[in-house]
Amino acid sequence: MPSTLFVGSDGTLGVVTEVELALMPAPAVVWGASCFFETEAAALDFTVAVRPALAHAAAIEYFDAGALSILRSQRENSAAFASLPAVEGRFACCVYVELDCDDEDEACAELYAIGDAMRAVGADEADTWVARTDVDRECQRFFRHAVPESVNMLIDERRRTNPAITKLGSDMSVPDERLHDVIELYRTTLAEAGLQSAAWGHIGNNHLHVNVLPRGDADFAAGKELFCSWAAEVTRMGGAVSAEHGVGKIKRGFLETMYGPEHIREMARLKRELDPAGQLGRGNLFGEELLGAMAGDAPSGAACEKGGERA
Repeated sequence: MPSTLFVGSDGTLGVVTEVELALMPAPAVVWGASCFFETEAAALDFTVAVRPALAHAAAIEYFDAGALSILRSQRENSAAFASLPAVEGRFACCVYVELDCDDEDEACAELYAIGDAMRAVGADEADTWVARTDVDRECQRFFRHAVPESVNMLIDERRRTNPAITKLGSDMSVPDERLHDVIELYRTTLAEAGLQSAAWGHIGNNHLHVNVLPRGDADFAAGKELFCSWAAEVTRMGGAVSAEHGVGKIKRGFLETMYGPEHIREMARLKRELDPAGQLGRGNLFGEELLGAMAGDAPSGAACEKGGERA
């Protein structure tokens, strides 16, 4: 059986018992540049401009105003984050670019391209942190990892008074030409719903993790409904409802939104051929109603319009 069938199958088709890996050589020079912007529009324009200009970008990551605000608060109020570098209040967001190059001349040329792209969108190339040593890169790594950790700590604090709520995290992506459109979708609908959020992730692939941070049951319910509407809009943009972390049980309603019920039934029929008893990854991708009716052609009943499950 082609191994590609197992990619994205969320454990529903078989069990991997042996994997052979090959190590790639580490790049000779790894530099990181954190680029700060006073507006989100400038950061998006920079991303669009810099992608084709860089031949050696291993990552282009994003941190929005919500994420930076939480980091500032953590730096002031938690000893564990006191060593975080200070981010000026005038900055609304940050785009981090990691460069993997063959030599320092190559890395310098890429840095000049980053500076050119910043100036082209009205930003200042001086508003950057450039890491060229192991110590500086570790500082940037701490900064990047502190964002999701801080958000998780915030939600843990809220769960002490309301254990039913959790963070709601999206995993959607769109084609290159729809980056501005999807960010506008997020900003407009979050504001209309009155929800707190923080977004970070792989903006180089138009793939942001937008995290809704519920303050209570009403926010939690509103966030789930919002994610369902995003799944429909991202699908219309030609995007994917889960670009990295899989669908599993939690987001299987989004999968039906993306592909439609007939395609889900086709997937279930393939699963039936490989796993007639429906034992592998039960509940992943396919709801219990569909698993129980695999011999027939019943609809899955996992439509997102019902509010779905925790995203």
